[in-house]
Amino acid sequence: MLQIGFLEILIILLVGIVVIGPDQLPGFIKSSLKTFTKFQNKFFEFRSNIERDIGAEDLKQDIFNELKMEELEKGENEQPK
Repeated sequence: MLQIGFLEILIILLVGIVVIGPDQLPGFIKSSLKTFTKFQNKFFEFRSNIERDIGAEDLKQDIFNELKMEELEKGENEQPK
């Protein structure tokens, strides 16, 4: 989901040490990760509910079938008679 490199993590930690302080930083990181995890779980739950409600799997299967049919028809038209 998030693509953060080593340099970005290092900068975030250094800023955190300066702003929050080295004593409170571990607790802050722990609570931030818990909050982020809760948010991520709620987002995935919301997304799966929406996909289930609109029938996303059926739509994906229909699109896949249509593309396969187009490929088959195109292949039949290109074959010499």
